[in-house]
Amino acid sequence: MPSLAKAYIAAIAAVAAALLTVVAYRWNPENFSRFVLFFALAMVASAMKIRLPGFKTTISINFVFILTGFALFSFSETVLMGLGGALVQSLWKTQTRPKPVQVLFNAACLTVCTAAAFWTSHAIPTMLGLNSMAAMMILGGCVYVVLNTGLVSLVISLAEGRSLRELWSSCYEWTFPYFLVGSAVAGLASVASHGTNGANLGVALLVILAMYFVYVYYRMHIVRTVLDNLSTVSQEHETVLAGASRGR
Repeated sequence: MPSLAKAYIAAIAAVAAALLTVVAYRWNPENFSRFVLFFALAMVASAMKIRLPGFKTTISINFVFILTGFALFSFSETVLMGLGGALVQSLWKTQTRPKPVQVLFNAACLTVCTAAAFWTSHAIPTMLGLNSMAAMMILGGCVYVVLNTGLVSLVISLAEGRSLRELWSSCYEWTFPYFLVGSAVAGLASVASHGTNGANLGVALLVILAMYFVYVYYRMHIVRTVLDNLSTVSQEHETVLAGASRGR
């Protein structure tokens, strides 16, 4: 791995370590039973992952619970869901055994993204005098998507020498519809759960059920796209071979 890529990963890991120190210092769950429920379901959601074409990385539906955390949970609780989800996503049923540096970066990346999105979703509306859950969710979701795709694209660019612009564009193109639907589901779940004192098991299960269907559809869409691309390449190859045969 190039030295610049190593330095970049070390910097992200250092920022994540500082954030986790703040998480430990501020840890004071307001509703522990609800947090345990959403945390457990977020870990289940992290196991529902999709590998993006052209990337050695995956996305999962755990971000729905992270976005829901912006409205329902504290900074520490939400960041902890992001960290736990990253570890499950990196280690659970992988095609090849991940390298420690990959697990480290994924955990640090989701920690940083979650913390930045949480802060933005609360700080900016407060500065503007807005008391709107919709504004909070939109801001948090946008920061999370842009930062997540950007950090991942940058590490791949540094490690493999590929174009950052092309990587980020491709990553954003694949993930944006997925995040858009997930953000809508997270917003509805936050509205339904906001102000309740219980764990609200019904809402949490509806979230996981809705996102499971989105996950299945998106996975089928990616598989179909990959197969179509392979078919196109195969047809082009056959055309070239046929042309070469006629030229003999």
